[in-house]
Amino acid sequence: MAMASSQFFCNHQLHTSTNSIRRTTLPSFRPHGSSSFHPKRQLQRTPFLRIRASAGRKQVEIVYDPDERINKLADEVDKNTGLSRLTLFSPCKINVFLRITGKRADGFHDLASLFHVISLGDIIKFSLSPSKTKDRLSTNVPGVPLDDSNLIIKALNLYRKKTGTENFFWIHLDKKVPTGAGLGGGSSNAATALWAANQFSGCLATEKELQEWSSEIGSDIPFFFSNGAAFCTGRGEVVEDTSLPIPLDIPMVLVKPPQACSTAEVYKRLRLDQTSKVDPLALLEKISKSGISQDVCINDLEPPAFEVLPSLKRLKQRIVAASRGQYDAVFMSGRKMKHVLQQGKISVSNIWPFRDTSFVLSVNPEFNPQAQKTQNSVFGSTIVGVGSPDPPQFIYDEDEYQDVFLSEANFITRAAGQWYTTQSASTDACSNIPNQSMEE
Repeated sequence: MAMASSQFFCNHQLHTSTNSIRRTTLPSFRPHGSSSFHPKRQLQRTPFLRIRASAGRKQVEIVYDPDERINKLADEVDKNTGLSRLTLFSPCKINVFLRITGKRADGFHDLASLFHVISLGDIIKFSLSPSKTKDRLSTNVPGVPLDDSNLIIKALNLYRKKTGTENFFWIHLDKKVPTGAGLGGGSSNAATALWAANQFSGCLATEKELQEWSSEIGSDIPFFFSNGAAFCTGRGEVVEDTSLPIPLDIPMVLVKPPQACSTAEVYKRLRLDQTSKVDPLALLEKISKSGISQDVCINDLEPPAFEVLPSLKRLKQRIVAASRGQYDAVFMSGRKMKHVLQQGKISVSNIWPFRDTSFVLSVNPEFNPQAQKTQNSVFGSTIVGVGSPDPPQFIYDEDEYQDVFLSEANFITRAAGQWYTTQSASTDACSNIPNQSMEE
């Protein structure tokens, strides 16, 4: 009986695998939506193991190739692993002009406005949560609701409802836009959350669908799915992209005093027969031909807001007087901020004739208003000076203005399939990243 013998050979020649291994690394938070994509790495083939066993006249050769198994595992990982973290810029906007054109049968007011995105904004970090039941939101400023009343959570709930996806998130909101400024910061946060949720899900929805869905939770949110400059009508949810020749490098300064005024009081003083009679389309045409000037920056809510808050009127007048031609235009970019109801036996009986969603309160006789907490609806108002990033010197010198919010900014837009950024490069679209991964 012949003795069986075996020989082990190690092939020392290295072969390049015909299949490349694709390693998706955990992503890191990149500011302003920038993302980094790791190129596919070519795995240098490790030496394979060849075993020859002989028994009598028969010889069997077994070749073990670890690359093949690794490549199969890599393919499986590619199939199941997608985006896990994303950081996006959430910009605010200004109303270059705002015309109130009439009152609707549903209680809202019709408007016609040129909205434009600007470079001031929040940073929102999204990370996939292992939870399949709840989103978790944190922020850097006090007073921001972190529950389902926050528009970010509303947007994520809306996306799951529309698409049937089950992704939940950890979200951190780095707030730069002051609340109550009338700059659409909350609406932008909601639009950014919808965009992010769509990225995590492989772009199940088109941008048009995201825009249409967003109107269910806020009238201003659809605007942010425009190119960044749009003529908005209806309640603000009818959005028409416009390509006005407004240079994006025009500087501006934003001045937001700490004082706020009641939305109810502003609209109580709004008299439609005393609003501007200028055709909004004529304003668009003039801006297209001559750019932004004082006579086109009309806001029909400015006079009633100034009645409610005379200090705001005085601030604008002082900025105009002190500028000495420094600004091409000085105007109020003010909007209503939705108020929050907390506790108490309060029922919704009607809708205010305002933009967005507010409530007229019908209070149960047993309800004690002194024992409850209710935030009034706040009319956001910011004075914008276009043409210079610098505020007048009196803003710095006088104690009256030591608590104002100041920020310089400029106009920005976005390309189709990309999100907003303050830099020239934007977040890539899903169509360009079928297997999106981000570097840790």
